[in-house]
Amino acid sequence: PVPDALHIDAAVVVVEGNYLLLDTGGWERAAALFDATFFVVVDDGIRLERLIARHERFGKSHADAVAWATGPDEANARLIAPTSARADRLIDFASPTGMPLAPRG
Repeated sequence: PVPDALHIDAAVVVVEGNYLLLDTGGWERAAALFDATFFVVVDDGIRLERLIARHERFGKSHADAVAWATGPDEANARLIAPTSARADRLIDFASPTGMPLAPRG
């Protein structure tokens, strides 16, 4: 990221990022810039399976993909999980009800 490196003139801009709802490290200012925030929840097993497959697609061996997904990626997952409380809505693919969009409050 480079401050002020890009100007976007659009009615809708969708951004994605693990840290956008963090309340520390300067990230706490990000959420105020958005009209709506969403947090995607998925079953941990499915998340790990998809991460491992993604790492393998980009050239890691299976062992290295597992190590990365259960190491640095898992540390990130634990860091950002509590930030779901700051989101306006949850997109919950882990829900047994199958309801993918859950409003807050």
